[in-house]
Amino acid sequence: MRYMVATIDKKLQLSGDDEAILNCFVDADWAGDKTDRKSTTGYVVRLGKCAVAWTSQKQSVVALSSTEAEYIAASQACREILWLRRLLDDVGIPQRDAAIIYEDNQGCIRLAETDRCSARTKHIDVRCHLLRNLRDQGIINLEYCPSEEMIADILTKPLGKPRFLMLTEQLGLEAEIQLPIATAGQREGVLDMALSSGRNKQSGPATGRR
Repeated sequence: MRYMVATIDKKLQLSGDDEAILNCFVDADWAGDKTDRKSTTGYVVRLGKCAVAWTSQKQSVVALSSTEAEYIAASQACREILWLRRLLDDVGIPQRDAAIIYEDNQGCIRLAETDRCSARTKHIDVRCHLLRNLRDQGIINLEYCPSEEMIADILTKPLGKPRFLMLTEQLGLEAEIQLPIATAGQREGVLDMALSSGRNKQSGPATGRR
């Protein structure tokens, strides 16, 4: 509650100057729940530099490795991207370029780029083959992102204040621009000017023949 009160002036700012291209940051906290050892998925999809969709939720299955947890998270993010692409197409903002998915797990990227699967990864390959198909269709593209630059970090684990504030800015969360509010005297002055201008037009020189 204290955080909500302290940040009440913060708003997501979607700028018309930014390119309207989808990009996504994906992270997973592997086996973070000490009760059942399930991992947490965190991803944020941005349009340009502003977050338009995000999630932070426990995965439904137990991942056997950090790579598996990240791969499951990436496949969940892909489904969100597919829905957003269709929505943007409906409102006249078609996505002609592949959406970049930033991932800080090199093993996850290699797994998505290979066409083969080992016995260790066969079970997640069946569940999450969507990611490879979308890559082959040119709808998404995976790129490595260093962990210190991973925006989705904010959705999977508690962070210190400096890093937390830095990541909220990268989500597009900024202080709302407040337009000056005219005082009662200023409003009366504007009204008097408008009335005076109207009277002058009415009392101007007549036109026409005598």
